Amino acid sequence: MKGLPAAIAYLTRIPMPAGAHSPDLPGAALPWFPVVGTAIGALVGGAVWLGGAVNLPPLAAAALGVGAGLLATGAFHEDGLADACDGLGAGGSASRMLEIMRDPRLGTFGVAALVISLLLQVSALAALPGGMVIPAAVAAHSSSRSWPAAAMFLPRAFPHGLAASLQQAAGKRARLLCFLLGLAIAAALLRTAAWVLLPAGAAGALFAWRAVRRLGGVTGDILGAVQQTTLVITLLTLAAWWNG
Repeated sequence: MKGLPAAIAYLTRIPMPAGAHSPDLPGAALPWFPVVGTAIGALVGGAVWLGGAVNLPPLAAAALGVGAGLLATGAFHEDGLADACDGLGAGGSASRMLEIMRDPRLGTFGVAALVISLLLQVSALAALPGGMVIPAAVAAHSSSRSWPAAAMFLPRAFPHGLAASLQQAAGKRARLLCFLLGLAIAAALLRTAAWVLLPAGAAGALFAWRAVRRLGGVTGDILGAVQQTTLVITLLTLAAWWNG
């Protein structure tokens, strides 16, 4: 159970005891990532539902939900998406792209990726009916925390950093448990619509594969980008399915 506080400390801004930040706990924390994702999804979906309940326009209610998620997580994965897109978008040698990704300043590609990601999330949530928005948000956020665990089976670009620490501390069993648990939670909520997880997985795998081809391995930023990619694609696929 020590892994749960560590997972909360990793993925959110919720204050946790000092022991939760121990460098010895990444392996124990990883299987809990989809559980924390479930809580984040419930927060996002609940905020969207509440906005609709007080008669906010659908886009405003969806923006409220996405904003609540950003506050809870400190835009942890969004930062990875922006850095990854800055580096990969700039091109050049692998060392140059990795250097750009380490730069805390945002570039054009990173800003564009963030804007597009947030717009797509808001639009997709706004297109869902009130009764579906909470299970859809929970399924998307839970499963999107499982796909990076699959990407951790790929080579790592750096010997140090978040991706390296998780890969070193979390054995194959922990990675597999994280991956399967997130998908199981999402599938249980979506039931006959569980197939929407397939396009998200394909998109996340394509992003990770491309990163390995260009960088030589994955980084923490790539893992964050995989999470964001799968989150967006899951929500978009659900919205398209519902409105089809």
